[in-house]
Amino acid sequence: MQSSRSPADARCVTRLLATMVGAALLLAGCSTAEGQRAQALLQEAESAQARLASSTFEGTMLFSFQGEQSSMRFRGATSKHGEWFSLTASGVPDVGNLSMQMLRRDGRMWTNFGGGWQSSSAPTGTGSSGISATAFQELARYVKDVRVAEHQLVAGKLVTTIGGDIDTQAMVGALTNLGPLAGSGGLDLSKLGVEFDDIHALLTIDERTHLLDTALIKFGVEVQGEKMQFELRYRLTSVDEPVELPSPTG
Repeated sequence: MQSSRSPADARCVTRLLATMVGAALLLAGCSTAEGQRAQALLQEAESAQARLASSTFEGTMLFSFQGEQSSMRFRGATSKHGEWFSLTASGVPDVGNLSMQMLRRDGRMWTNFGGGWQSSSAPTGTGSSGISATAFQELARYVKDVRVAEHQLVAGKLVTTIGGDIDTQAMVGALTNLGPLAGSGGLDLSKLGVEFDDIHALLTIDERTHLLDTALIKFGVEVQGEKMQFELRYRLTSVDEPVELPSPTG
């Protein structure tokens, strides 16, 4: 890793993925011995990700509602020059197919929704999710179970698997107390006819690189009697290999 590289470059993709798998990271909050081991492994994985000079990843997001299924595929890359993220979707109700790209390069943020690249100033610093570490510690009490299995041979590599369940309904209720509704008693989603199933998560850590190798997140939500299922799959595809980012200026 070059010394001139900004720490924000190494962590941006981690923050991006955290928006999708952040709930899984709450598995580390369990106070059992396995929960504490999971916490150590995930912290080590985050540190290993921050040290990378480059990486690529891919994954899918699946949604099913009223017998209809929508899918989204994403790909991404990071390097010392910046980061790139691409998302394509098919079968989206009332929308059909769509695609978008995001690029962070040379101090600029670029987006492309199919009509060409548009630029804007990239945010400075590491940013903030708006939820403090203390808040995450509070949310972690909704972890119901954590399971850690080390030295598993999967696809020809030794990995550690971290699995667990989260009381999603209680966690979402707690989240409403961390934002604008804080101090107001939160938002009772059940009164709005919204019920969440527990989140089921399965992560694998490559024991050679200590990186998060794959992630699977599944949960369901019922809205006024209608059930929707969500599934996220993530896979790290390369590390420290040559990566060429798109050039928005041609």
